[in-house]
Amino acid sequence: MRVLYDTNVIVGILSCRESILAFKKAIQHGEIVHISSAYILSEVEAVLTAKLRLTKQKAKVAARLLGRQSVVVSPGKIDKICRDPFDDYVLAAAVAGKADYLVTADKDLLVLEKHEKVTIVTPNEFAAIMEPYGQ
Repeated sequence: MRVLYDTNVIVGILSCRESILAFKKAIQHGEIVHISSAYILSEVEAVLTAKLRLTKQKAKVAARLLGRQSVVVSPGKIDKICRDPFDDYVLAAAVAGKADYLVTADKDLLVLEKHEKVTIVTPNEFAAIMEPYGQ
């Protein structure tokens, strides 16, 4: 299953060792293919620095490691879909990466429920979807 975690979810995962291990295990066991983009990776780096107070170097390393665990896509056209134009970059990456799910806590994205073939869910909804896989 192809999944794009929004920045808010990724930062939450990177904040907890147990979540990092579960994320890595799901990727290694082929349960998920994580989709990302240069835009999302740079946003993760910025949030890790600003909100979690990681040094710029540690945030850069974390974003690079995330990129290595991901299929990094380069969306072409960015359509205006959301109220927040930055969310359009996330949607475009999900579509370009042929994601089955976009996992987010962002209400502007969640209100869409689905965009093209991408189902938009909360982390709790996605956890329920992953439960049969042992996650």
